[in-house]
Amino acid sequence: MQLKASTDYGLRAVLYLAAQGQTCSSKDIAQDMSIPRDYLIQLAQLLRNAGIIEARPGKNGGYRLAKSPSDITLLQVVNALDDDAKDTTRARRKDRAGAPMVQSIKRAYDLVLDGYDAYFDSITLEMLLDCSRDENMGKEFLAGRLIAESQRLLAEAAVAA
Repeated sequence: MQLKASTDYGLRAVLYLAAQGQTCSSKDIAQDMSIPRDYLIQLAQLLRNAGIIEARPGKNGGYRLAKSPSDITLLQVVNALDDDAKDTTRARRKDRAGAPMVQSIKRAYDLVLDGYDAYFDSITLEMLLDCSRDENMGKEFLAGRLIAESQRLLAEAAVAA
């Protein structure tokens, strides 16, 4: 899967801040993570508005996580970076909402989004950093999260039925 540039850069920046565990300058983040600095500043505003990072002004200022990496999910980061795109997509969907074929496709698409959201919401920045230290462990961990979320969704469906 290929991520949009904004999602790719934003995730790199947030993971960098999680790994550093301290306030980091936009210059350091941009340089170390190969992110255009002006673009990083734009993305940081979205992340700040979502309560994921904090901006510290001044000579020793920069950015840092607003909460612990164990309290920030992958879904929160992705949603913060995709907010503008979601509003545009919602407006287009609303315009097409009446057609019967569109409704069935929308339900199928919503299933994809529900699965994506559940999986990404089950993974925190801390989990990603922990499993990134060992490539084999990382793949096992991610597979385990996928299985656990699948089982949780099945249980929810059984209760709803």
